[in-house]
Amino acid sequence: MAKKDLPENNSFANKLGLFMALAFYVISVIMVAINTSESSGIIDSDVETITIAHWQLEDGFRQGFDKAIKQYEAMKAKEGKKVKIIQTTVPFRGYKQWYITQLISGDPADLIELIGSSRVFNQYFIPLSSYISEINPYNKNTPLEGYLWKDTYIDGMSSTLDPIYAEYFGVGMVFHSVRMYVNKKLLFDATGSKKMPQNFNEWMICCKKLREYGKKNGKSIIPIGVRGFDKRTLETVFRNYFSQLNANLNDIDSTFCFNKMPAAELIMLMSKNKLNRDRLLAAVDLIKEIGMNFSKGFTATDLEQTKFLFFTGNVGFFPEGSWNGWSVIKNSPFEVEVINIPLIGVNNRYHKYFAGQATEIGSNVSGRFGIPKASKKFDLALDFLRFLTSYRINQLVMADNCKWPPAVLKAKYKGILEKFKPIKGDALLAASPPFSVGRKSRTKMLETLERIIVENIDKPKMYFWNEFIANLPFMMEEVKQSLDSSERQFFDIEGQRSSLTAGLLDSKLSTQKQKALEIRYSMGLENLVERIRQEYSAKVSLEALERLQKENFVVQEVK
Repeated sequence: MAKKDLPENNSFANKLGLFMALAFYVISVIMVAINTSESSGIIDSDVETITIAHWQLEDGFRQGFDKAIKQYEAMKAKEGKKVKIIQTTVPFRGYKQWYITQLISGDPADLIELIGSSRVFNQYFIPLSSYISEINPYNKNTPLEGYLWKDTYIDGMSSTLDPIYAEYFGVGMVFHSVRMYVNKKLLFDATGSKKMPQNFNEWMICCKKLREYGKKNGKSIIPIGVRGFDKRTLETVFRNYFSQLNANLNDIDSTFCFNKMPAAELIMLMSKNKLNRDRLLAAVDLIKEIGMNFSKGFTATDLEQTKFLFFTGNVGFFPEGSWNGWSVIKNSPFEVEVINIPLIGVNNRYHKYFAGQATEIGSNVSGRFGIPKASKKFDLALDFLRFLTSYRINQLVMADNCKWPPAVLKAKYKGILEKFKPIKGDALLAASPPFSVGRKSRTKMLETLERIIVENIDKPKMYFWNEFIANLPFMMEEVKQSLDSSERQFFDIEGQRSSLTAGLLDSKLSTQKQKALEIRYSMGLENLVERIRQEYSAKVSLEALERLQKENFVVQEVK
């Protein structure tokens, strides 16, 4: 009898579940409509509402934004203005699709965290170039009072300047860097010392002792934990050591007048055999040595898996961004030390090439937010954006709640944040490896480094160079695509300049709008010159790549 009743019970449960799901959906739609509608019965029609959307789900970010929103709403209420700010978060995996859908729909959030290409920014977002040269009023009675908005940033907003259109489509919220998180207890148990490694050789000695400690005690100890699935750790560490060894390349006068040597010029010099190839490839050798301390199967390990392994006490060193710093430190059941990626010391075989430590000042500001052209509340959105990036509020959100380094100048770094203070270094700009020019060649480069580690390649520098030569067709294809894209951008730029010229002829414009158009016109002209320079640089790069392929610079041995 019970068996006969079972299908009926299941049918009732299914119907009940379906009804509850439908009811939940209807209620959710109603609540979203209520919360985002100014004309609803719940929100006063006099209340001016904007929405800010982002993908940051890390500890403290949303809470920090909530505190900033409450302060802003209260401040506006004292001024007699009814304002409501709605914060929307979307997980990163679904953010891109949601973001594009929002922009295409014509009814996006009023402030959105930027992602995507320059063409997307240019098509859908309002340029902020004419506003960042104004004083941020929310810095009154702070160390940044009287500063132009762009000058309140540690990088002068250079990180947010779009290189294609020479426009500022958004402003950043946070400074990010890469540090190394260390399990202090595990390191002490393995080495018998509380001393942190001061240079590359000491780091490798610590890793050796961690392996020996694991074997002796029957534990699966991983000296260096990495996020291998997205190749982020591999790329970060490779770029760091390449820069330590080759930052001097930025001292060479650039043919194209860049402030640092672009990949195109390095490729050109490399094709003419004017660079020390052993020096260029030395970082490959170091990466192999570091990689011998990764876990087996590291290429399939993602960030969350590596964090879990670190929390369980099985990882000694974990190179990772400051954006995950507070999460790593707070959730670890042991004391965590934060150190810089070790420098190449005097006893290292490649110290003869050591150029110095690159500075972090003037770079790495991210978390950009922009205002879509479809926003109906531009003035309020711009005002709130200024408020968020002011001296006090930027530190409230980032330093006090996220435990992330703020983007503003003269910020106070307290407690653990002192470990993430921008490195002054040796007044050198970071050098970029000239072994990739786009996404595909970058992936090929990182896959080569992976194989060197996984297969324990005997002569890593020679192998890397030969693979680089073999991948030249991919690089040439990317440069050709870049040139094609550049042609399209010329039309966009000329179209903008024509529109601005027509606008400047309008005698009814206010003085303020006239000045804003003049600034944008000047930036458009600078952008045109920049695009010509970039196109010429790409053509030189293509010629150099073809020369490398033609002469087939495949070496048999690099000492």
